[in-house]
Amino acid sequence: MQRIYISTLLVLSCFKINAQVQIFEDSEPRFIQAMKLERMGNVERAKELYQNILNKDPSHQPSYFQLKNIYNKNGEFDLGIKLIKSWLNSHPSDHQSELSLGEFYFRDQQQKNALEIWKNFEEERLTNKTMFRLLFHSYVKFGQTDAMESLSLKGREQFDEPYFLAIDLANYYQSRQAYDRALRELIILIQNQKQYLRYATDRILIMSDDTSSHAIIDSILIKNQKDESELGEILAAFYYKIGDFQKSFDQYKLIDMNLNKDKWIRFSEDLRKEKEYALSIEAYHLMLEGIKTSEPSLIGKILLGLGKAYEDQIIQKRSQLQFVRWYPENSFFNNQLIDQSLLINNESLANSLEHYQSILALMPNTRSSAEVHYRLAQIQSRIMRDFFAARSSFEIALKLNPSTDLRKKIQNEIGNLLIFSGKYDEAIQYFKPEANEEFSYRTVGYINSLLYSSQIDSAVAFLDSNILKANPNEAHFNDIFEIHDMIIDYYTDGTREDKLAFELFFKAEKLINEFDVKGAVKVLQTIEMDYNDSLVSPLASLRLAFIFIDLKQYDKSLEYALTVSATSLKDKGLALAAEIEEHFLKSKDNALQYYYRLLSESPNSILSEPVRLHIRKISQPNES
Repeated sequence: MQRIYISTLLVLSCFKINAQVQIFEDSEPRFIQAMKLERMGNVERAKELYQNILNKDPSHQPSYFQLKNIYNKNGEFDLGIKLIKSWLNSHPSDHQSELSLGEFYFRDQQQKNALEIWKNFEEERLTNKTMFRLLFHSYVKFGQTDAMESLSLKGREQFDEPYFLAIDLANYYQSRQAYDRALRELIILIQNQKQYLRYATDRILIMSDDTSSHAIIDSILIKNQKDESELGEILAAFYYKIGDFQKSFDQYKLIDMNLNKDKWIRFSEDLRKEKEYALSIEAYHLMLEGIKTSEPSLIGKILLGLGKAYEDQIIQKRSQLQFVRWYPENSFFNNQLIDQSLLINNESLANSLEHYQSILALMPNTRSSAEVHYRLAQIQSRIMRDFFAARSSFEIALKLNPSTDLRKKIQNEIGNLLIFSGKYDEAIQYFKPEANEEFSYRTVGYINSLLYSSQIDSAVAFLDSNILKANPNEAHFNDIFEIHDMIIDYYTDGTREDKLAFELFFKAEKLINEFDVKGAVKVLQTIEMDYNDSLVSPLASLRLAFIFIDLKQYDKSLEYALTVSATSLKDKGLALAAEIEEHFLKSKDNALQYYYRLLSESPNSILSEPVRLHIRKISQPNES
């Protein structure tokens, strides 16, 4: 009898297991089918299938989630409420669904029921931080600010964590532009969790994108700085972000440089890059006076940084145009100077030379001194045009075991000395790449040497045989591709006159490289007069416009920009004319005329959209 009973139990158990397996086997394919139907837009049929699955298997969670989401998306909140209630009857410990029921009630305009559910949840479920966060985010979704704040205070008391939910609260307030409250929470966070300093700084800097926040950030951080010194770093970053570099520097002076050496070095370098040379130099000097160290590498960094700041002062700031620039970032047109008398600060030049000589006296024959010799050589070649002294400095730098990158730079500059001094045949041999050599500084130097010496067909032949084999990731690939397209557009497909004009164009580039600006202008004007119909003529006029900007002859630059506006480069000519009027001739009305002409006459130009946005900006009343 016992054996029969056991056997019966086994049969029943097997039947039950088989039934469950069958349900699972039936559910999953139907679930996949339902998801496919939902993605295809047949939502009603998908809903039927999800419901059928749940009828067979009330615990099939994926179907429950998908069906609930459909009801939410479609605004079928009454059906969603019924579904969640049914689910909770068999899954009473699903606290997330409990909160979801409140959310569906709220969306269904049954706010009283929603608040009752959340109130009960608050009274019965808040046993750990996870439950707090779940309820908190329900409050956030529906703007229940008072309840949210009350909940966070309760959590802070319950867990004895004054910073509990501070990040969540800060994000909530920030999204609603309640910057004072957001700052309050971030300060609480920093006061209790120092590791979040970087995070808090980033959040505050994001806030500062809204200019209406500036006064609030400034006053609150200053007010709390006495009690929390870390806020000084945030203030420094904030002032830097909004361009108040002096205030940023004043805050940095409160930061212990011996405990924050790297921060100080980065800050000084950043000031230099922002062209705040006086502040950068002051920062480097403070480090030399205040940092207690005997590390040669650290001293070397500071001294080199100071030298770079002095050096950058030598060349006065060139005009920065927003829409039209002369082949920006292209190595083939990287002429740093146009007219020495206009762009060189002689006092800064003397300071730089003296400083670099001092470094060499203090730190001879070190890796740092290799870079000093390199920088001295740069000044000697590109500014003083003393090629003999520059060659000597470059060779000394090579003997001092420079880094691989610096060695390549030095070798490149030695070749450039040949170009600067007009020794193009020697330059061609120096830069000539080896067979199958990757694109590099040697390739740029080789092509430039050919172009400057009027061996344009040779440059074309080299490019045609190599450019298609080149890897786009190779150094200088984009620069070389750009010069290749330029030659094709203005030379290869042209007439004899086009080719003669193009040769003259690169003769002008050679003269610019040699600081013979008058000679370059004369050659470019010859193209305009004698080869006005050539393909390269608009480009020659554009080049003249940029030269006269650098020479601060703005009326002439405007004249050439307008000449360009009547050519195939119309959009560039009009944009440049507008920028000259706006930035140099200080006539916003005239600038707007040219900007509007660009939109009207070149609607498909890549410049159209940024110009349209710029018009909106400068058309605002009281725009500074």
